[in-house]
This record gives sequence, structure tokens and C-alpha cells, in this order.
Amino acid sequence: MKVFKVFLAIAVMISLMYGEALGVSIGEPPPSFVLLNHEGRNVDISTLFNKPTVIYFTHNACHYCTQIIAMLKRANEKFGSEKLRIIGINVMAKDQKLVKAYREELGFIFPMFAGNRGDLLEAYEIYYVPKLVFIDGTGIVRQVVGHYIHEPELHENINAIIDNRPSTAHWNIRM
Repeated sequence: MKVFKVFLAIAVMISLMYGEALGVSIGEPPPSFVLLNHEGRNVDISTLFNKPTVIYFTHNACHYCTQIIAMLKRANEKFGSEKLRIIGINVMAKDQKLVKAYREELGFIFPMFAGNRGDLLEAYEIYYVPKLVFIDGTGIVRQVVGHYIHEPELHENINAIIDNRPSTAHWNIRM
């Protein structure tokens, strides 16, 4: 834990010295990557940010993540795929084999990508899962939720990105 705190302190100092934020930032476009999808094709994920989008970071051993998948399915039914895009990134997967198995096992109906890459994990500041990134229809990050999310908070954040406005969810915590 001490090593992590030292690393975090150094990262903050570097960020302050050079005036650049490390990782994903609210009010900015999200980092873009070409990732391998569950079908084995490389996809530039920035091409998916042309409508309100939720990026969901997960992995196979996360119990809370399976609960959130059920909430995302219900959100898709409520808001509709014409208004909202949901994508998953499996941070354990290096290829489509694990992504495909996880996606099929949990009935994840959305595109899912292999995300076991240091550059991706650093850019999105993935130190644990679940983590959700809410991107509005203009391609700007509006909220980052780095913890378990309750359904009303999920829906408020989705409504905010659909409406291109800041979220009013009072329990948002960015970690």
C-alpha cells in the first residue's frame, strides 16, 4: 500500500508540474485505443463515441461486476440502443477467447473488448473494477464512477449523458 501511495503522489506531482492530467478526465474526450473485440476484430473504440456511451470496465472474477451487468441490461431496455451505447472492457482478457467466454457466460449483449494492456489501464486509471465512464453524445466524459453503482445512480448518469448535462447524482465518487 505504501508503494501505491508513493506512486500516486509522484503521479500527482508530475501532473501538477507539467499541467497535464493523467488518465481519463471529466470534461475532456476519453482516451482512444484500438482494441480486440469478442469476434477477434480490432476496433478503434473512439468510433463508438458518436452517441451517449457507457464504458464498463470489468473482469471475470468480480462478483459486483455481474450485478452491474444485469443493471446495464435493464438500462438498455429502458433507454434503448438508439439513444445509448454500452461497451465492456474486460481487463483480464488479452485476446477474444476470454472475452467471448465471459460475454457468453454472463449474457453480456453489448460489444466487449480485451483490455489487459498497460497503456489502456493507465489511461483510464484502472486499479480495480468495476469502473464506469459516462460519455455524452458529443464525445465528452461527463462522469467517472469508480465503485459499485446503484441503479438510480446509473440511470441518473445515463440521463445526464443523453441530455448532455452534468449528473446530479449526489453520491458520485471518482476514485
